[in-house]
Amino acid sequence: MLPSDSPVVFKESTYFSENGPNSSLPSPAIVRATHTGHLSRSMTVRFEDLKLVVKYGREITIAEALCLWAIRRFLPDQVPVPEVYGWCEDGGEFFIYMEFIQGETLENKWKWLSKPERIDVCGQLRVMLSELRSLKQDPENQFLGHINREPLLDIMFTDDVKPPAGPFSSVKEFHDWLSFLTKRGKEKHWPDPSLIPDPARDSLPDNSPITFTHADLHPSNILVTSDAPYRIVAIIDWHQSGWYPDYWEYCKATYTAEYNGEWNTQYIPRFADIPECYDAWSFYVQSFGC
Repeated sequence: MLPSDSPVVFKESTYFSENGPNSSLPSPAIVRATHTGHLSRSMTVRFEDLKLVVKYGREITIAEALCLWAIRRFLPDQVPVPEVYGWCEDGGEFFIYMEFIQGETLENKWKWLSKPERIDVCGQLRVMLSELRSLKQDPENQFLGHINREPLLDIMFTDDVKPPAGPFSSVKEFHDWLSFLTKRGKEKHWPDPSLIPDPARDSLPDNSPITFTHADLHPSNILVTSDAPYRIVAIIDWHQSGWYPDYWEYCKATYTAEYNGEWNTQYIPRFADIPECYDAWSFYVQSFGC
């Protein structure tokens, strides 16, 4: 069972064992006062002396906190993520208190890695994704959505005009919804909206397995050690994660990559298999104006 309360404080977490059982997490007011950057819908504040990071804002959801909690619980040694110390809501903003992990983003370290080191890091990532995919739903109660059955938050279809993305009871329902989005606004030109053509719909595999997916595997979300041998120490930013068709991880990784860049063409295929439906998926990306 996923924790459903808010606020939640995990007194058994490393934060309290290292800072003392009577210590407390910084209040939302202190977090806001410590923030020095531009105000936005998603912000991060570091308390390095407490080995603490607080991610907060109006776009932050309990689903991301639950995702981190679940991965630490079910895949503690297989998929490295920050330990969650607690969460709360305040003034319309959600706060996630989590472990500060020493490391550098793969994005910043990439140019210093040799080709064999780059291949090795991608191999590590492939093993981690395989473990992530080992998480299974109840076959009698499957869905596509965030870990807590809330709508998916992929940036492809989260804006102020598109309807909520699920949850969906099947891959077919999800694909039909994607197709529906490409037809919105065209209904007045078609007496029967069901006849509006969608050249890519038949190429989306309705029999695709449902797998747990990070959905934003950009090098900026992969932390590695500062020195060789380079090891992945954390995968961060699980805001868009959830249960998706199994092809989604590869497609979204390429979406955030430079089109002809080496990360896209040489290295993403080393940790995620190229799906047959990639061209169809790309059609929807273009249709949504992404």
